[in-house]
Amino acid sequence: MNKDKIFDELLILKCHEGDRKAFELLIKRWNKKLIYFACKFTHDIVVAQDVAQNAWIAIHKGLYKLQDPSKFSTWAFRITYNKSMDALRSAKNKSEVMLSEKMDVEDSIEEDDSWNTISDLLKKLPEQHRLILTLFYLEQQSVKQIASVLKLPEGTVKSRIFYARELLKRKYKEVNHEKN
Repeated sequence: MNKDKIFDELLILKCHEGDRKAFELLIKRWNKKLIYFACKFTHDIVVAQDVAQNAWIAIHKGLYKLQDPSKFSTWAFRITYNKSMDALRSAKNKSEVMLSEKMDVEDSIEEDDSWNTISDLLKKLPEQHRLILTLFYLEQQSVKQIASVLKLPEGTVKSRIFYARELLKRKYKEVNHEKN
């Protein structure tokens, strides 16, 4: 177990005791991750920020029910996923957000060319493949955790990771072939 996970678990235990500073620190440590995760669905940073804020409200209300602090990341991602889906349904019903408009969240992050290539390739993948690879590689969630977040059987998660990887490899080869 890494030290960040242990620290998060300690913060959650302190939150159970009513420590406000611990909750503020938990937000500081996790907010960007939840915004980034929400943006994968909403494709809009402003909506993703609202989603994360709503997720934090739900997390705050339900944190005392979380008996196993080691499950926080899975639980928080699940809440954020649900809030993202609520936002999409709301936007669709109100026609406030054009889902075809996509925002490049990674523009605000300075990275090398190889990351930009992979990031660009991820954007070309279908949503379910992009999501599964983001959870597995970028958010470092286990197959079991992803299954819990997406409410899918573990075998389905494994096969989706496999097919998403294969598709990403094909896209990478296509891009490299075009460059040469």
